[in-house]
Amino acid sequence: MRMLWAVLVVGVVASVGFAQDKPKGAKPDDKPESKAKGQLPTYWRQLGLSDEQVQKVYKIQAKYNEDIDKLEAQIKDMKEKMAKERAAVLTAEQKKRLEGIIKEKAGGDKDK
Repeated sequence: MRMLWAVLVVGVVASVGFAQDKPKGAKPDDKPESKAKGQLPTYWRQLGLSDEQVQKVYKIQAKYNEDIDKLEAQIKDMKEKMAKERAAVLTAEQKKRLEGIIKEKAGGDKDK
């Protein structure tokens, strides 16, 4: 009977050891996570970050970059709409005059 208990205990201990080799929720055929790619902020390479820290930074950046890109596109659209609405306030003569001023300023900057 003692032998049976010993075998049972060894089996439980061994299965716990194997379970710890894989991340929680991992299936036997799960592939390891691929490394995230990105770029560290200026001077961060000089901090001696571990690979784990670098990966965490890349994942954080990826998490926010998609939303930032969407917001930047919205800002661009809003600026274009604002410019159109502002231009609609001007008379044809004022629009022509503004065009001339812009060309003059652009041409003047080339000489400097």
